[in-house]
Amino acid sequence: MCIMKTIFEQIGEKISTWLESQGKTQSFFAERMGVSKQVMSKIVNGKKAINIEEITKIAGIIGVTVDELLQLKDAPQVIQEPILFMIGKLEKEHTKEGLQFLNHVMNEMIELEEILHSK
Repeated sequence: MCIMKTIFEQIGEKISTWLESQGKTQSFFAERMGVSKQVMSKIVNGKKAINIEEITKIAGIIGVTVDELLQLKDAPQVIQEPILFMIGKLEKEHTKEGLQFLNHVMNEMIELEEILHSK
């Protein structure tokens, strides 16, 4: 059985590879990103959807272009996050924007909850 990876998992792998090659820690990367260690762990493990601002920061830190960061390995096997996959099938732009916003809000709520529980 073929295991499919999301774009977020592949970016996380690229971060892990860079950290290993540079002898750096997730804490170092979290500080550079301006996020908590917990959030950084989720990013590295592909468990957090990241936005374009975060993608741009990651690319800058590891010294690649955004295009290089987003270049997928094994492209035919890669699946999108369910919300993004569904958005591609919608016909009304307003509905797509609403779902993208809802996805963003849900991710922010999860992050806030994690911050509250870590204190």
